[in-house]
Amino acid sequence: MKFRLILNSTTKKGHPVQIKFNVPPSKHLGLINFLKIAMENENDVELAIEKIEDGKSELSKVHGTFKLTEESTPSKAD
Repeated sequence: MKFRLILNSTTKKGHPVQIKFNVPPSKHLGLINFLKIAMENENDVELAIEKIEDGKSELSKVHGTFKLTEESTPSKAD
């Protein structure tokens, strides 16, 4: 099984843009647990970028918050 984190957005002109990050197998369980906790408790998720240079780390000015939701599958009309 493979996991990939996919981020979607749009440009000023409305064109879709996407970036994909592979999640290594050693992090699968951690990702699953994180998503489960965030969704069950309906907590906000904060996105931040950490910049690491010459062994020093600092948070970037880029950040945001969002909620995770479970996508519902449309029911088939019989």
